[in-house]
Amino acid sequence: MRYHYYAKADRFPYYREILARFDSVGSCGHDIRKGDRIGWNPRVRKTQCAACWTQWVGENAEADAVERGYRPSCL
Repeated sequence: MRYHYYAKADRFPYYREILARFDSVGSCGHDIRKGDRIGWNPRVRKTQCAACWTQWVGENAEADAVERGYRPSCL
């Protein structure tokens, strides 16, 4: 099986937190309003709305803490 570059391109580390510059709909399907803090992945041109982005950041921070031994397990 050949490795496909985009197979893993939609991953958390490739997203950046930015302020939305215009109203739109995110890749998650939710509305994005100008000025919202959203997640943007320039590799695959996908966005996460403010609510989904905040949740995803929290989940990844918790997983990081568990993996580094700061927390005994996920809640």
